[in-house]
Amino acid sequence: MTTTSAAKAPSTVARRLLFMALTLAAPAILLMGALVAMQYNEGQRRFSTQLVAMTRALSLATDRQIGQGQSVLQGLAVSPALAEGDLATFEKQAREAVKGREGWIVLMTMDRQLINTRIPPGAPTPIAPVTPQSWAEMTTGKSNVSNLIPRHGLPPLIGTNVPVLVKGKLLVLAYMQNPAAFHALMTGQAFPDTWTASIVDRNAALVARSRDQDKMLGKHASTDMQKAMARANDGVVRTHTLDGVQTLSAFSRSPTYGWTFIVGVPREELNRAVMTSLGPAVAGAALLIALGVTAALAFARPISRDVRGLVAEAEALAAGWPLDPAPSHLQEIAEVRGSLQAAADILRAREEEAQEAADRQQLMINELNHRVKNTLVVVQSLARHSLREGGPQGLAQFNDRIYALAQAHDLLTRRSWEGADLGELLAEALQPYSTQVRLDGPPVPLAPNAAVALAMIFHELATNASKYGALSQETGRVTVDWRLDGRTKLIVEWKERGGPAVAPPTRTGFGSRLIASSLKGDLAGAADFDYAPEGLTCTLALLAPSRGAA
Repeated sequence: MTTTSAAKAPSTVARRLLFMALTLAAPAILLMGALVAMQYNEGQRRFSTQLVAMTRALSLATDRQIGQGQSVLQGLAVSPALAEGDLATFEKQAREAVKGREGWIVLMTMDRQLINTRIPPGAPTPIAPVTPQSWAEMTTGKSNVSNLIPRHGLPPLIGTNVPVLVKGKLLVLAYMQNPAAFHALMTGQAFPDTWTASIVDRNAALVARSRDQDKMLGKHASTDMQKAMARANDGVVRTHTLDGVQTLSAFSRSPTYGWTFIVGVPREELNRAVMTSLGPAVAGAALLIALGVTAALAFARPISRDVRGLVAEAEALAAGWPLDPAPSHLQEIAEVRGSLQAAADILRAREEEAQEAADRQQLMINELNHRVKNTLVVVQSLARHSLREGGPQGLAQFNDRIYALAQAHDLLTRRSWEGADLGELLAEALQPYSTQVRLDGPPVPLAPNAAVALAMIFHELATNASKYGALSQETGRVTVDWRLDGRTKLIVEWKERGGPAVAPPTRTGFGSRLIASSLKGDLAGAADFDYAPEGLTCTLALLAPSRGAA
């Protein structure tokens, strides 16, 4: 039997070129799909990072709001009238302290309120019993900021608490605020109208909300959000608002007060923003693929040769070698080679930037390490000397000195540790006695170390004056004058008048040693104490500090 087979038709160049173009295009399409997916995920990640940063910024703003109340409480808690049980005098001081503020002061026992500055003077105070658990938290310092306090038929409140001793009896001094004070913080953050920002207390009850504040006040966060908050102190979770809007929400819990701050963005809006940012990349990729197919069909051999050259250049780029582009027969290949060259330049620039960033980071770490070590040495010295005698008095002195150190650090932090002005430092340190203190002197910039040392010195002087000197009596006054004597010497004079009669001390306490060591070690100066009967005069002479000092 004879068999014949039909001869196969030869393949055309066009078919082969088209097959080659499609073969080359398919992986490119798959790669572009993978790149688009990666870009989408990266966009989501960046947005999540931004949201977490916003919640932390909201946390800091809230901490400052709460800190204002704590500052008022700290000043009132050390009132001699309160300690002696002179509630009439203390009430006047409390009303003066909150004048012009939205909050008010309450002094309470477990059963009732003794003072409430929101009520007119002389009016009967309400009977407001506190549960044993809440009383234990307030008096032990475990919860110095309350959760949302519900009130039957009245708007809820927020309280900042501090335990105090009044003639040996343990009471609670509180600074009360309406939740509206915290709602104002979120409106000041200028969140977009479609976003939802919230503050919830330790029970996940809503304290403030950027939208529908009155409607949502007191309601609890969604179940998904509560589960996420139980797992971590901050993070990002896909959930929904109390309005039912699907959101990507970030949350961050304050380590100081236990409140949680939430910022939610509608997922629909987020997806639209991410996809819009990817649109030009997808369109550009499609255009490049089309150009590649067209060029493959028209220029088989030149493209093949030039592509091999591009492969070599891409490998050189990946290896970090300098590029030496070969001459191109096609403009498109020349453009790609130019892009590779530009990419190589960009990568080199980024490597240099990354190295510079790493150097800056190492410098910052070294600086932070230096400042932490210095601070730990100061705290160790304060603890050793303040607690040497033991007992509540030693602990109170230690707490007061740590608080003064913290105030100095807060002031320097607000100035990015570039230093502080002497007048500003004195106003901060003597703020609790502002009605009895007068400050006068020119602007004097202080280096960070000098600012911390002077803050501790004036804290010791003020503490001594409040116990034994002019600040222990309402008629007493303290004047602080400073001047520059030439270009290298600063003179600061602390003068007390109107207090009890003064006599030279019989022994040198830790406060005096702290002043002497701070002057000698950090300020290269000395102190002169004049214990005249009409009042103490302390003159500090030290080198004129500068911002450039270490």
